Amino acid sequence: MTTAAMSLVIVVVAAGRYVDGSAQANDAAYAAARAASLQSSEESAMTAGRQAAVDALSDRGKACQDISVSFAGSDISPGGQVVAEVECTVSLVDTGALGASLGLAPKRVFVERAVVAIETYRSEQ
Repeated sequence: MTTAAMSLVIVVVAAGRYVDGSAQANDAAYAAARAASLQSSEESAMTAGRQAAVDALSDRGKACQDISVSFAGSDISPGGQVVAEVECTVSLVDTGALGASLGLAPKRVFVERAVVAIETYRSEQ
């Protein structure tokens, strides 16, 4: 009976971390895209976007770790768009042998993508 109860608790914890990790990666992607869209140069856009993603994740807790941010396909010019992709890892290592016997992977990688349009008539600074 104890094993069944612990198994249920571990599955609930894992589900919560998966949902929270996905939501954190999604929030970080939108923060990165929005911050990058407010910049006028590509270099400053990438720097601001990466910092915004890191800040968004640090504000939300520890579920999402090992963050990677990319801006492939972005056009940082008036009328363009910023495409931010955030990849992070959620760890379930602390579920131990019972988690492994339940089929839970020790790590799960989430990749979330956000697209933010840049205003057509913004001024270049």
